[in-house]
Amino acid sequence: MRAMGSVRAGRAAVSLLLAGALLGACSDEPVSPAPGTTTDAPAPLPAVPTATGEPMEGDLGSATGAPAPVWDEESRAAAVAAATGAMTAYARPALEPDTWWEEFSGFLSPAAQQDYQWVQPASIAATSVGPGPAALVDESSVYLARVEVPTDAGTYRVLLSRQDGPTPWLVERVEPPEGVA
Repeated sequence: MRAMGSVRAGRAAVSLLLAGALLGACSDEPVSPAPGTTTDAPAPLPAVPTATGEPMEGDLGSATGAPAPVWDEESRAAAVAAATGAMTAYARPALEPDTWWEEFSGFLSPAAQQDYQWVQPASIAATSVGPGPAALVDESSVYLARVEVPTDAGTYRVLLSRQDGPTPWLVERVEPPEGVA
């Protein structure tokens, strides 16, 4: 019983210390830095490119240090071509799974490869792309694009991403038409 009382007392002391620290963090009083620490201001955040045009001066791609992407005719055409190529590789339910994966996975981002690695091609409703061309329907970010691709099972929406200006568009998600699993 005595040990139980000391455990409770220890927990109470820790709770009081945490409460005091939280209350201190909420006060308007300036906090002095700990001895031996610097008070240098944190580095400023990088500029965010605009959704419709040129990147801001000095802006670099998110992870690569390459120039940030912009929306121009070339990047729009590349997004549509990437989505169309991905859907052409995706919409082949008659293929043997290993062959299907080998040909489809090259269109995917690393995260999407993790998500789609267990898909069974036989479960895919679409068997061909068309009729009609794919269309870019969302370019609200220079790093993301949503493209609608018509198929014989309805219009699929393909979400694409890119890291910077020179890197290719990669598929993040293939969304089937409403009512299609």
